[in-house]
Amino acid sequence: MPIHEFKADLLPKIRELDIGVRKKVLSQTLTGNLVTRFKGSGYEFEGFRNYQPTDDASKIDWKAYLRSNKLMVREYDMERSFFVFIMVDVSNSMLFSSTDKLKCEYAAEVASSLCYSMSDIGAGVGYCLFNDKVIAKQKPELSMRNYHNFVKELKNVNNYGGKFSFSKSVKEVLGFLKEKTFVIIISDFIGLDEHWFKYLQILSQMFQVNAVMIRDPRDRKLPEDVGQYVLEDPYTKEKLYIDVNQYGKAYEEYVMEEERLIRRKFELAKSEFLSISTDTSYMDKLIKFFRKNSQRWR
Repeated sequence: MPIHEFKADLLPKIRELDIGVRKKVLSQTLTGNLVTRFKGSGYEFEGFRNYQPTDDASKIDWKAYLRSNKLMVREYDMERSFFVFIMVDVSNSMLFSSTDKLKCEYAAEVASSLCYSMSDIGAGVGYCLFNDKVIAKQKPELSMRNYHNFVKELKNVNNYGGKFSFSKSVKEVLGFLKEKTFVIIISDFIGLDEHWFKYLQILSQMFQVNAVMIRDPRDRKLPEDVGQYVLEDPYTKEKLYIDVNQYGKAYEEYVMEEERLIRRKFELAKSEFLSISTDTSYMDKLIKFFRKNSQRWR
C-alpha cells in the first residue's frame, strides 16, 4: 500500500454558499462549452430558456428577444444529455508533495469537483483511475450514482501507486468509450513513454480531449541554498545526488522545456491543455480555462 491515509476533501460543501455557487458556475460554463463544441453534429434544437449571467453572451437569440422582450438562449438536447469521461493518474509520481496535499489528493479534488458539477446538471459521467493500466473504471451514466462511486474509488488508498503508461491506459479506454464523449485527463504527465503522442492523436480524433496537468512546486524548481539534494525516480527508485546551487537552474530550465513540449503536443493534437500547481486554487483556473476554450470553439 503506497499511501496510508487519503486527506483530500471530496464531498461538496453544501453549507458553504460560495463554493456551491462556484460549482454551479463551473457546471454552466462546461455545459456552454460542450454545446458550442458539438452543436451541429446531430444534436437537435429543443427550445429556449431565460439567459443567465453565467451564460455565454454569444448564445443569446436576438430574434427571440425581439419577439418576447426577454433575453433568451437556445437549448439543444445535449445540454440535458451529454457524456463526460474523467481519467485520473494514480501512479507513483502522483504520490509526492512539498505542500499540504499530495498531487494525487489535489488531482482527486479537481476530478471530484468536475464530476459533481457535470452530474449535478444531468450529464452522463464516467471515470477511470490509471497507472500503466486502468485500475478502476465506469462508463458514462446518467446518474449521480457514478459520482458517489467515483468518490469511493478516489478515497481507496489501495488504488494508488504503480508504474505509468499513458499509451496502454488510453488504448484500453479506446476499447469501451462511445463517440461524442468529452474526455478530461488529469495527470502530472511525468514519465510519458515514446508512443504517448500517437495514442493522444487517436484519442483526440475520436473525442474532444482536455488535459489538466497537476504539478507540485518541487516538480519545477528545487529548493535554494540547501547544498546537496536527493532526486529519486518515482518508478525505478534510482537516486541521484546533486548540488542544488550547481544544477538548480539547469533543472528548472529542463522542466520548463519539458512542459512546453507536452503542451505543444496537445495543441498539435487539437486538444486543450491547462497546467495547475498544487500550491494554488484550482476552481477559478478551471472556469477561466473552459470559458476560454468555449470562445475558441465558436
